[in-house]
Amino acid sequence: MQISEGYLMTFVPERFIGDEKYRRGHVSILAPAEGTRILGMHTPEMKTVAKALVRSGSWKEQIASWKDHRPLTGAGGLTHEERMIWGLAIDYARIPLDERLEAIEAFIPAIDNWAICDNFCCNAKWVEKEDKDLVRPFVYNLILSEEEFRSRVGLVLSLAHFLDEGNTLRTLEAVASRSFRDEDPYYMRMGAAWLFAEALCKRFDTAVPFITERRLARWVHNKAIQKACESWRIPEERKTYLRTLKY
Repeated sequence: MQISEGYLMTFVPERFIGDEKYRRGHVSILAPAEGTRILGMHTPEMKTVAKALVRSGSWKEQIASWKDHRPLTGAGGLTHEERMIWGLAIDYARIPLDERLEAIEAFIPAIDNWAICDNFCCNAKWVEKEDKDLVRPFVYNLILSEEEFRSRVGLVLSLAHFLDEGNTLRTLEAVASRSFRDEDPYYMRMGAAWLFAEALCKRFDTAVPFITERRLARWVHNKAIQKACESWRIPEERKTYLRTLKY
């Protein structure tokens, strides 16, 4: 199975092609890098294609051709959909951990928007099947990066898979020690804030000292409180308390 642009176009809804307002809205939500080509596929269809690619046994060859494409992103780069399917195929493939981590390293330079990053991270069910002690150093090292989406991959993988009972405290320590700054790129800061908001929802007693002790940059601190207070999973009395802790 080889993925061509023509094949992917068969999954694009007519509304994206014929309704300019809908098309502009779809693209604006993705916030793509300038020059990115977007075909208009929806996420469920991209998941279907990625699973079919893995089942066909030709996913490694397809990914190799994408990996060699230059440039990977922006004008002349791979389409948004090709890069989304690339990441999902890595998630769905049944391969040894060392091979998967190597594939992820090759994939990260192709990530330039939140949708590709977050879909890859949140669909990484393989993390739950592996020894997390082996995955954790790789993920935490990504968080330390100064590159916006490389760091966000580490943050969202941590949010999705390392806020369990045995990992929450060390995850929050890793993020706090990274010392995200107010001037850091938006999607990096937002990833850190989202992670702390999720921790406040899931492990309040573990997470709230990082807020009361003001261990986060002002923007991340306030955004984490805002996002946590928007969740129905936190009781109103806790929301009231959190609001008093804003800078």
